Amino acid sequence: MERTASVNADPTEQPGSHGRCVKWRNWIGFWLLGLCNNFAYVVMLSAAHDILEKQESKNSTSSASDKLTVDFRARNSSNSSGYDCSPVTTGAVLLADILPTLIIKLFAPFVIHKVPYGFRVLFCVAMAAASFLLVSFSSAVWISLVGVIFASISSGLGELSFLSFSVFFDRNVLEGWGSGTGAAGVAGSFLYSGLIQAGLSPQITLCIMLVVPFAMVVR
Repeated sequence: MERTASVNADPTEQPGSHGRCVKWRNWIGFWLLGLCNNFAYVVMLSAAHDILEKQESKNSTSSASDKLTVDFRARNSSNSSGYDCSPVTTGAVLLADILPTLIIKLFAPFVIHKVPYGFRVLFCVAMAAASFLLVSFSSAVWISLVGVIFASISSGLGELSFLSFSVFFDRNVLEGWGSGTGAAGVAGSFLYSGLIQAGLSPQITLCIMLVVPFAMVVR
């Protein structure tokens, strides 16, 4: 992406097709940044139920005979419930995915300018990648929640960093960023659901999605 000559001002018009190409390239660049930045955040929301369900299956201590008895009673009971109960609700995952981002947006603007852009981007990529790995290979609910928190930190810090970086470019890159973050909501949820419906496990699906955080470094 190419920077404009001035900051916080309308850039000078660049004549010919070269100027249009530069604007479109910057627009697409910020679109991709918005998509990659919010991708892990959206995936954790989509995978909230699967995250808890995986831990419940690992921590189940009921015997095979107990399970057969429960299944038999469930099939023959006219009052059986179709609800999937869990000691830890999906609300815990949603809070872990939202609160860190909210806290970062409230307090980070006071100190974020002291941290170089390059370090911030690498930190966001590391947090997003760690979130996928922790949730994929976790052995306890709290480890999965830590992974979700990492995804939230990556999204919140990335949004502050990339939006503040946009002052060096034409103002239309904000349109690209907004469109990219919206596309992340659609792409993240549909891609996760599609891979799960295709027969892949949540663990393999999250590992495949590791390619998305590293796309920010390539960009």
